[in-house]
Amino acid sequence: MPQAYAAPHAPVVKQFPLDERVVYEIPIGTNVPTTLMFPSAPSALESAGITAKPETPAPVLLSHVPGRHYLSVRALKPDAQATLNVIWKNHTYIIRFTASEKPYGSITFYEDRLAGRSAALAKRVTPDALLGLLDRAKTFRLVHEQYPEAVQQIEHRAPPAAEAVTCYKDFSATVEEVFRFDPEDTLVFKLKLENTGDTEVAYQPQSLAARIGSRVYTASISDASGLIPPHAVTTAYFAITGTPDGGRANLSVKNVFNIIVPRVTRDVQLVIPQ
Repeated sequence: MPQAYAAPHAPVVKQFPLDERVVYEIPIGTNVPTTLMFPSAPSALESAGITAKPETPAPVLLSHVPGRHYLSVRALKPDAQATLNVIWKNHTYIIRFTASEKPYGSITFYEDRLAGRSAALAKRVTPDALLGLLDRAKTFRLVHEQYPEAVQQIEHRAPPAAEAVTCYKDFSATVEEVFRFDPEDTLVFKLKLENTGDTEVAYQPQSLAARIGSRVYTASISDASGLIPPHAVTTAYFAITGTPDGGRANLSVKNVFNIIVPRVTRDVQLVIPQ
C-alpha cells in the first residue's frame, strides 16, 4: 500500500501589538526558521534554553545580529521549549517558544499606539520609528535575499515605467520602489531624480510629497540631498504617513503616484534636515 503523504503546512504570518503584560506563546519548527521583527533594534536580549552557537547544547537556536530589528529562532529538539526576554525602549517583553508541527513563519511586533485606532493615535508615529522604516526600505533587497521571511510583512512594488515618472521642465522624478508598513500606515518611496538641464536643481527634501488623485500627502520624513547636479542622477527616499488630517490613509502600493518636488531658487536658503 502506498504511504500517505502529508503536505507541509504553509508558513503562518502574525502581527502582535507590544504589551509588557502579555507572555507571547510562539510555536517554532525544527526545520524552518521563525523570524521576529520589532519596530527598531532591541537594546538587549536575555534568554533561557537558547543558544546562538549550534555547537553549544540548547533546545533552541537563535540567529541575531546586534543593531538589527529582527531575529530568527529554530527548535533543535522536537520537544524544545525556551524563553526569550526582549528589552526594547526600556521595556521587557517575554516570549516563550515551543516546538510544534505548525510553526509561525514570521511575527511582526508593533507599538499599539501606532495601530491607528483613532486620528490622535495615528499622529504619534515617532521620528525614531520613521527612521527605522527608511532603513528597512533601504535594506529590503539585501534582507530579502538572505532572510526572505524577515520581509514578509512589507508590501513592495516597483511601478511600471508608464506610471512611475513625474516630469518637470528640466528634471524628472521616478518612483523606483514603494514600500508599505501597515502598523505605521506609512509608505516609503525610493526616487530616482534625473536632471537633464545645464544647471543644478535645488529642492526642499522635507517638502517632498505624493499626489494621489486630488489629495496631496507631504513627507513625514525624508532622506535626500536637496540637490540634483546638471546632467546627473541622484537617489532620494521619503515617507508619507496617514492622511493630512492625522487619520489612517490605508494607501495601497498599487496607486499611481505623482511626485511633488518643490524647487528653491539660489537666493533662498536650502534647509537640509540633519
